[in-house]
Amino acid sequence: MEIEPTPPTFTSALRGCGRPLVYFVMLMIIPLILLYIFGFSIKTSEEYACVLQLAERNPEVIGVTGEPVTPGLFAWISYFESGGGERQGAFATALSGPQGKGRLKAQFYRTPIGASLGVWFKTSAGEIEVYNGAYPCP
Repeated sequence: MEIEPTPPTFTSALRGCGRPLVYFVMLMIIPLILLYIFGFSIKTSEEYACVLQLAERNPEVIGVTGEPVTPGLFAWISYFESGGGERQGAFATALSGPQGKGRLKAQFYRTPIGASLGVWFKTSAGEIEVYNGAYPCP
């Protein structure tokens, strides 16, 4: 009597490639975490909301982009520090509209005794100072 070999099952095939699959997934998780930290995390902050509010109400920005003003998918952080009652950082995001587009840059510094904010909109024609002074948002 001859014994027929059993065909490989899905789980046995998966076990054979398990380690490379785990390594691949781990390699993909690291860039996704970094993408979130440097490209999306600032979008949940009060500073980001304040900067967008200032840009969307600025007549010069609206003159370049038209209405509605749409922020880009990413808001790239170039610097951020928070702790001990102090928050400071810098980020940039794309802004576009039906008439044109540009890059919105912001720098902020907030402490319990004072705060400042600078916002600039850079286009191919030049740079517009949207706001530069005390932190205006509550």
